[in-house]
Amino acid sequence: MSAEVVREIYERFRADDIEGGLALLDPDIEVRERPEIPDPHVYRGYEGVVAALGANRAEFDEVDLVPEEFIELGDKVVVQLHFVGRGRVSGVPVDEALCHLWSMRDGKVVRIEVISDRDEALRAAGA
Repeated sequence: MSAEVVREIYERFRADDIEGGLALLDPDIEVRERPEIPDPHVYRGYEGVVAALGANRAEFDEVDLVPEEFIELGDKVVVQLHFVGRGRVSGVPVDEALCHLWSMRDGKVVRIEVISDRDEALRAAGA
């Protein structure tokens, strides 16, 4: 069931239904960027989710997160995805494999972590 909720969130966000996506998140949600990127942020609450989405759109044109695999592990879901876009300043195309680790509580998402490596994401999920 958790994977279906996460899948629905991707669909809503990718269709620019931000309010619909936020409705499936806990109000106190936490979003953690990859620790290896320069100046990683932790975003909190609905405002934080909107800010995180906006940060991607500020840096990249034609940005999209394309989920490919959903692995449900109890109250956690690992999603293998492709981050695609084009650098806004450089014009360089980006197509990077990433994972999101989603943590759920009472049917709502309480945390999203961006992790570069699939095996690391699975370990973090307790697999």
